[in-house]
Amino acid sequence: MWTAPVTIVFFSLLKVLMCIEVKVPQQTYTIVPLSSVTLRCDYTTSANINDVIVTWRYKSFCKPTVLENNLILEEIGLYLGEDRFNDCPDSERTVHPVIQKIGRNKPVLGKNYFGRKFTIENKADLVMSEVKLLDAGVYFCSVDAAGDFTGDNDKKVKLFVKPEEQSATTEKLQIRQL
Repeated sequence: MWTAPVTIVFFSLLKVLMCIEVKVPQQTYTIVPLSSVTLRCDYTTSANINDVIVTWRYKSFCKPTVLENNLILEEIGLYLGEDRFNDCPDSERTVHPVIQKIGRNKPVLGKNYFGRKFTIENKADLVMSEVKLLDAGVYFCSVDAAGDFTGDNDKKVKLFVKPEEQSATTEKLQIRQL
Protein backbone atom coordinates (compact mmCIF):
# COMPACT_ATOMS: atom_id res chain seq x y z
CA MET A 1 0.00 0.00 0.00
CA TRP A 2 2.78 2.51 0.88
CA THR A 3 5.28 0.98 -1.52
CA ALA A 4 4.53 3.23 -4.51
CA PRO A 5 4.73 6.57 -2.58
CA VAL A 6 7.91 5.47 -0.79
CA THR A 7 9.47 4.48 -4.13
CA ILE A 8 8.54 7.82 -5.68
CA VAL A 9 10.02 9.75 -2.73
CA PHE A 10 13.17 7.60 -2.85
CA PHE A 11 13.77 8.25 -6.56
CA SER A 12 12.96 11.95 -6.15
CA LEU A 13 15.56 12.24 -3.38
CA LEU A 14 18.03 10.21 -5.43
CA LYS A 15 17.57 12.60 -8.36
CA VAL A 16 18.26 15.61 -6.12
CA LEU A 17 21.28 13.94 -4.53
CA MET A 18 22.72 12.98 -7.92
CA CYS A 19 22.52 16.46 -9.41
CA ILE A 20 25.26 18.90 -10.29
CA GLU A 21 24.88 22.66 -9.95
CA VAL A 22 27.43 25.21 -11.17
CA LYS A 23 27.23 28.81 -9.97
CA VAL A 24 29.10 31.98 -10.92
CA PRO A 25 28.41 34.90 -8.57
CA GLN A 26 29.52 37.51 -11.13
CA GLN A 27 28.82 37.23 -14.87
CA THR A 28 30.96 40.15 -16.10
CA TYR A 29 34.44 41.40 -15.24
CA THR A 30 36.23 44.45 -16.69
CA ILE A 31 39.97 44.81 -16.13
CA VAL A 32 43.00 46.53 -17.63
CA PRO A 33 45.84 44.72 -19.44
CA LEU A 34 48.57 43.08 -17.35
CA SER A 35 46.37 42.94 -14.26
CA SER A 36 45.11 39.82 -12.50
CA VAL A 37 41.56 38.59 -12.11
CA THR A 38 39.80 35.63 -10.53
CA LEU A 39 36.74 34.40 -12.41
CA ARG A 40 34.70 32.86 -9.63
CA CYS A 41 32.99 29.52 -10.12
CA ASP A 42 31.60 27.10 -7.57
CA TYR A 43 29.66 23.86 -7.78
CA THR A 44 27.75 21.33 -5.74
CA THR A 45 27.73 17.64 -6.53
CA SER A 46 27.18 14.33 -4.80
CA ALA A 47 30.26 12.87 -6.52
CA ASN A 48 33.57 12.24 -4.85
CA ILE A 49 36.05 15.09 -5.45
CA ASN A 50 38.36 12.65 -7.27
CA ASP A 51 35.60 12.03 -9.82
CA VAL A 52 35.09 15.73 -10.63
CA ILE A 53 36.51 17.36 -13.78
CA VAL A 54 36.60 21.17 -13.91
CA THR A 55 37.20 22.66 -17.35
CA TRP A 56 37.41 26.32 -18.33
CA ARG A 57 36.83 27.00 -22.04
CA TYR A 58 37.36 30.26 -23.92
CA LYS A 59 35.25 31.70 -26.74
CA SER A 60 36.24 35.00 -28.31
CA PHE A 61 33.59 37.66 -28.50
CA CYS A 62 31.58 37.76 -31.71
CA LYS A 63 33.02 39.89 -34.47
CA PRO A 64 32.46 43.61 -33.82
CA THR A 65 29.58 45.37 -35.44
CA VAL A 66 29.21 48.97 -36.58
CA LEU A 67 27.71 49.68 -33.16
CA GLU A 68 30.88 48.65 -31.29
CA ASN A 69 31.63 50.65 -28.14
CA ASN A 70 28.20 52.28 -28.05
CA LEU A 71 27.20 51.63 -24.44
CA ILE A 72 23.66 53.01 -24.80
CA LEU A 73 22.86 50.71 -27.73
CA GLU A 74 24.51 47.84 -25.83
CA GLU A 75 22.20 48.42 -22.84
CA ILE A 76 19.14 48.53 -25.15
CA GLY A 77 20.23 45.26 -26.76
CA LEU A 78 20.67 43.58 -23.37
CA TYR A 79 17.23 44.84 -22.31
CA LEU A 80 15.78 43.21 -25.43
CA GLY A 81 17.56 39.93 -24.65
CA GLU A 82 20.28 40.34 -27.27
CA ASP A 83 23.92 39.61 -26.56
CA ARG A 84 26.06 40.86 -29.44
CA PHE A 85 29.17 39.60 -27.67
CA ASN A 86 27.99 35.99 -27.51
CA ASP A 87 25.12 35.49 -30.01
CA CYS A 88 27.05 34.05 -32.94
CA PRO A 89 28.00 30.52 -34.02
CA ASP A 90 31.29 29.07 -32.78
CA SER A 91 32.45 28.85 -36.40
CA GLU A 92 32.69 32.67 -36.41
CA ARG A 93 35.02 32.95 -33.43
CA THR A 94 37.97 31.39 -31.63
CA VAL A 95 37.15 28.52 -29.27
CA HIS A 96 39.61 26.50 -27.20
CA PRO A 97 40.16 24.95 -23.75
CA VAL A 98 41.97 27.12 -21.21
CA ILE A 99 42.64 24.80 -18.30
CA GLN A 100 41.39 21.55 -16.80
CA LYS A 101 41.61 19.99 -13.35
CA ILE A 102 40.72 16.39 -12.57
CA GLY A 103 40.00 15.69 -8.93
CA ARG A 104 42.79 16.93 -6.67
CA ASN A 105 45.39 16.75 -9.44
CA LYS A 106 47.36 19.78 -10.57
CA PRO A 107 45.53 21.83 -13.26
CA VAL A 108 46.69 21.37 -16.86
CA LEU A 109 46.78 24.35 -19.23
CA GLY A 110 45.40 24.10 -22.77
CA LYS A 111 47.98 24.31 -25.56
CA ASN A 112 47.14 27.98 -26.29
CA TYR A 113 48.01 28.88 -22.67
CA PHE A 114 51.37 27.13 -22.10
CA GLY A 115 53.64 29.49 -20.19
CA ARG A 116 50.74 31.67 -18.99
CA LYS A 117 50.10 32.30 -15.31
CA PHE A 118 46.64 30.76 -15.11
CA THR A 119 45.46 28.22 -12.53
CA ILE A 120 42.38 26.85 -10.80
CA GLU A 121 41.99 27.62 -7.10
CA ASN A 122 39.41 26.63 -4.51
CA LYS A 123 36.92 24.31 -6.19
CA ALA A 124 36.73 25.91 -9.64
CA ASP A 125 37.89 29.56 -9.63
CA LEU A 126 39.99 30.54 -12.67
CA VAL A 127 42.89 32.75 -11.56
CA MET A 128 44.45 34.69 -14.45
CA SER A 129 47.62 36.77 -14.01
CA GLU A 130 49.14 39.21 -16.51
CA VAL A 131 45.97 39.27 -18.59
CA LYS A 132 46.33 40.41 -22.21
CA LEU A 133 43.90 42.29 -24.47
CA LEU A 134 43.41 39.07 -26.45
CA ASP A 135 42.14 37.31 -23.31
CA ALA A 136 38.89 39.27 -23.56
CA GLY A 137 36.00 36.93 -24.30
CA VAL A 138 33.46 34.54 -22.85
CA TYR A 139 34.75 31.93 -20.43
CA PHE A 140 32.75 28.81 -19.60
CA CYS A 141 33.16 26.99 -16.31
CA SER A 142 32.12 23.37 -16.88
CA VAL A 143 32.00 20.71 -14.20
CA ASP A 144 31.52 17.02 -14.94
CA ALA A 145 31.06 14.55 -12.11
CA ALA A 146 30.71 10.79 -12.29
CA GLY A 147 27.13 9.77 -11.59
CA ASP A 148 25.66 13.28 -11.77
CA PHE A 149 23.69 13.35 -14.99
CA THR A 150 21.18 16.10 -14.23
CA GLY A 151 21.45 19.74 -13.30
CA ASP A 152 23.30 22.72 -14.70
CA ASN A 153 26.98 21.89 -15.21
CA ASP A 154 28.04 24.89 -17.29
CA LYS A 155 28.04 28.68 -16.66
CA LYS A 156 29.53 31.58 -18.63
CA VAL A 157 31.48 34.64 -17.55
CA LYS A 158 32.38 37.61 -19.78
CA LEU A 159 35.81 39.18 -19.44
CA PHE A 160 36.43 42.64 -20.90
CA VAL A 161 40.05 43.77 -21.08
CA LYS A 162 40.24 47.48 -21.86
CA PRO A 163 43.02 50.07 -21.82
CA GLU A 164 42.92 52.21 -18.66
CA GLU A 165 41.36 55.33 -20.23
CA GLN A 166 38.52 53.25 -21.73
CA SER A 167 37.91 51.47 -18.41
CA ALA A 168 37.79 54.80 -16.56
CA THR A 169 35.22 56.13 -19.07
CA THR A 170 33.09 53.01 -18.65
CA GLU A 171 33.21 53.35 -14.85
CA LYS A 172 32.14 57.03 -15.08
CA LEU A 173 29.18 56.07 -17.28
CA GLN A 174 28.17 53.33 -14.84
CA ILE A 175 28.34 55.77 -11.92
CA ARG A 176 26.16 58.28 -13.82
CA GLN A 177 23.57 55.56 -14.46
CA LEU A 178 23.26 54.90 -10.71
